[in-house]
Amino acid sequence: MQTFLPYADFGESARVLDRQRLGKQRVETLQVMKALTVPGYGWQQHPVVKMWIGYERALLDYQGAFCAEWVGRGYADTCAEKTLAVFEEAAASRGPDFRVSGPPPWLGDEALHESHRSKLIAKDEEFYGALFPDAERGLDYVWPGVTSSPSSNPRSDPLSSHRSQD
Repeated sequence: MQTFLPYADFGESARVLDRQRLGKQRVETLQVMKALTVPGYGWQQHPVVKMWIGYERALLDYQGAFCAEWVGRGYADTCAEKTLAVFEEAAASRGPDFRVSGPPPWLGDEALHESHRSKLIAKDEEFYGALFPDAERGLDYVWPGVTSSPSSNPRSDPLSSHRSQD
């Protein structure tokens, strides 16, 4: 499970993904939104979920960019509408502040974006190697908001990062 961000810009990140990964991102983003907002939903301890804690509105924007790119390529989409419905249901019970959040503090962190480019190359060297010829190979993911200590609270230090393979 992942929200790929080879660039800080959501639209630019969506535009560079191959069809397979772009399609999966829409579904995985819906799952991340549910993990963030639906009590008891799975994946709540996954690092990709933890990195978006408190940035649900930004995640909705991410989903919008990826679904728009998907539709722009001629495919049908239901994920944008479903993600919005999950977000709106959560917002109804969490108050007006839930609807507003700025960009996550890690957006624009070059180490994070470089790690995502590296992982994309590992998934498809031919396709992504050409897009990111200068990217370092073999990097671990950078997971913002996740610390090495299992007892750490990821909300307490949103800029903390943890590297992992997957």
